[in-house]
Amino acid sequence: MSSISVSMATYNGQRFIREQLDSLAAQQHLPSELVIADDASSDKTVAIAEQFAKTAPFTVHIHRHDKRLGYRANFMRAASLCTSDVIAFCDQDDIWSPQKLALCIEPFRDPAVLLAHHNAEVVTEAGERLGSLDYLASAPMTPPLSVCPIRQMGTALGFTVVFRRSILEFSDLREMSLDYNDLTAPMAHDQWVFFIASVFGRIVYIDKALASYRQHGSNLFGWNRPLDFVSIFPHLLSNPSSSLDGWQQAAGRCAEILQKTRWNLTDVWHQRATMGAARYRLLAELYTARKRLYTSATLAERVKTFYRIASTSGYRPKRSWGLGRKALVRDLCLGLPAGHLL
Repeated sequence: MSSISVSMATYNGQRFIREQLDSLAAQQHLPSELVIADDASSDKTVAIAEQFAKTAPFTVHIHRHDKRLGYRANFMRAASLCTSDVIAFCDQDDIWSPQKLALCIEPFRDPAVLLAHHNAEVVTEAGERLGSLDYLASAPMTPPLSVCPIRQMGTALGFTVVFRRSILEFSDLREMSLDYNDLTAPMAHDQWVFFIASVFGRIVYIDKALASYRQHGSNLFGWNRPLDFVSIFPHLLSNPSSSLDGWQQAAGRCAEILQKTRWNLTDVWHQRATMGAARYRLLAELYTARKRLYTSATLAERVKTFYRIASTSGYRPKRSWGLGRKALVRDLCLGLPAGHLL
């Protein structure tokens, strides 16, 4: 069985970190090490971690930064310092089920598996259940290039992710990437490893709640409760061009990254990088065309654009790297007749 490291990024987490650390010590399958990268905390986070390290049933390495890196770079820094074959990202304020590492490392018996992620319970500060992440569930296993993270990044939240250390070999290219939610920044740690894993290997989803995702006033990112139809209806009637611009730029950058990295790969991984680059380029072109549909001033231009997308099978299912049927219905009912007026 492969060894597993826990990669924790911390910043002013004194309120909840001890409970998280204790849940790591209670794991049925203990990690070989815990690597903590502290992003210049001004509270007692590091002192609490140092106290825990004295009695922890595994090695604890604590690295403290003098200047803040931000959560994206801090998580990647922590992961880079891990030495095990498999790495688990860990937030500072959650609680892990005792079974988490034991169940998450099992899929890695298959050498083709590059990443595993799982369901989780969403809880309040006091531990009261709010819901779960099961509405983000995916297939039990997906082969290479069978999912497109540009539209599915949120399905694998960082604290649920366990991945092979070999993914970090691509880390020097992460700064080229774009977070489609924030085009001023590269992909976050969880977005990046999911992107690489989705191109080059299999991804496993474990349909068990293996952590308590704590919601409190200091969450960097919080839980978005699933929306009902009444809540989402206004969104369906809105102009999607701004989102499409982000997706187009992010997809185009993914294509550039895979085009750049494929020359350093051999055999199967070279083929997957080549195929992945082609698919992301095509997706970027589809987003560009769809944005044109919603911004063209004349009906003739919109009809021409819609026909071009449809005639090239651009509305094929998302699992086949198309825009999907929902996009077809929305574009036919809203984009084609109204376009830029939305």
